[in-house]
Amino acid sequence: MIQNQIGHLLELKMIALDKEILRDLQAMMERRYRKEWPIVTIALTILLHTRELDIGRNLFWSRYADPIGFWIHPSKPKTLIEKATISCNSLLSHFHCSMGLKPLEIEWDLQGSKEMVDNDPRVLLLMKWLQAQVTRLRNVGLIGREASALYEDGDPNSVGFTISSLVFEESGYEVKSIY
Repeated sequence: MIQNQIGHLLELKMIALDKEILRDLQAMMERRYRKEWPIVTIALTILLHTRELDIGRNLFWSRYADPIGFWIHPSKPKTLIEKATISCNSLLSHFHCSMGLKPLEIEWDLQGSKEMVDNDPRVLLLMKWLQAQVTRLRNVGLIGREASALYEDGDPNSVGFTISSLVFEESGYEVKSIY
């Protein structure tokens, strides 16, 4: 019983932190400051990764019966997966509509590009790093993979960087097939 109560308190704390992060992220997206693009991009990727791992954990419970009653969450696993998927699609849509991927196409060594971010060396370094990482990920086919094709029973990490990779997808960034 105490373990369940501690788990519930932890879940409530995580919900509160998630709301706070989402509020801050929304404010940054609404401001559209160029210097915040890499921060928004990385924060969103982490949020989506957290959700995709949660989906991966719940996939197991959605596929198999639970005859001994181990599942104690008040919501069914499929409901949690659907809610997380809706959340992911909402976050992805907001990002692509408000921020987009244009900064990944910019030549950041040009003076005009540097001036767009007030010649901030940290932003320039981070932008170049992001460009290099996204190029590498595209080259090895890690962007746009579907979780349903990669999921391995009992391994929530098997869906890692599926949904979160859609941040870097130029089109078709909607989460479609989870099951």
